[in-house]
Amino acid sequence: MAVPFKVILKSIILFVWKQLQKIISFLTSLLIFIAITVVILYLLKIKPYVVTTGSMEPAIPLHSVCFVDENIPLESIEIGEVISFRLGDNMLVTHRVTDIQDDEYSTKGDANNTKDAASVTKENYVGKTILVFPKIGIVLIYLHSKRGKIVAVTLMILLLILSFLPKKEEKEQ
Repeated sequence: MAVPFKVILKSIILFVWKQLQKIISFLTSLLIFIAITVVILYLLKIKPYVVTTGSMEPAIPLHSVCFVDENIPLESIEIGEVISFRLGDNMLVTHRVTDIQDDEYSTKGDANNTKDAASVTKENYVGKTILVFPKIGIVLIYLHSKRGKIVAVTLMILLLILSFLPKKEEKEQ
């Protein structure tokens, strides 16, 4: 006896819907976990920054996300460690310490031929780089664009709506 096409199609749709619900649940949980983690890190003064130049390649590739611990005092930094510091009002630089003289720290990007012109002092020091996620910054840069924000908000609303849709088993009860 042949199984009607409608029954097969309904079974396939039900299977796909259940798998989609699992994916939606996972993505929603992942987004919540990431949001909570970022908030906790900010409260602990460990902040993510996106690398926008290749000056630290290959150790820190372009578009990496560096987590900078602002709790680590400049005095505890040693030669060879990677730190972040401000140049001017808006520019954040993440480079390796090459020399320490009289509370002034000389730095240089690994890919650069010369050391940085300005020294790092307590006034412009931000913190020590403690963790690097290569290439993840591409997503963050996109999310900061107008188009990226629209896509992100749309996806979050869609995930929220889909996560509240009743499951097939709940409808039948």
